[in-house]
Amino acid sequence: MNFKISLHLIYCLPILLLSCGEKADVKERTTTELIREVKGQVNAFQKADTTLSSEGVLDLLWPEFTMLADGNRITYKKVKESSRDFMLSLESFNTEWDSLRIIPLGNDYAISSFFFTDSIVAKDGTITQSKGPNTFVWERREGKWKVLYADADHYPIE
Repeated sequence: MNFKISLHLIYCLPILLLSCGEKADVKERTTTELIREVKGQVNAFQKADTTLSSEGVLDLLWPEFTMLADGNRITYKKVKESSRDFMLSLESFNTEWDSLRIIPLGNDYAISSFFFTDSIVAKDGTITQSKGPNTFVWERREGKWKVLYADADHYPIE
């Protein structure tokens, strides 16, 4: 009896291993695809900032969006009310993002984090330069990735 079980396991083991390998490949491809999709959205967010597109920024946020920025909570409603005027007050918004990491949290959620260096020039000539960490929590609904939550701290560059 033990011999039959052992023989059966020997025959089935390669099939089981191949099946596990295929599932791992599918999962890895899915993770790779999720990272690629979110990275595309991170790049779209940076482009919206640098092209002064308040509509582009809003299009990347879910209506339930909230942010903790320098210790202050900001809601989607506040961003919607103020982003257009803010962008119109600027001459330029240069931002460099580096050390991007994207961590998938299942099929419909991911975290992106990076360090930013901003140089913002207002139309009145005021220059604001800052740097700091940024974290986005992304959610995918009906195939679209948008930011649900964000956290950023701005430290002056001297």
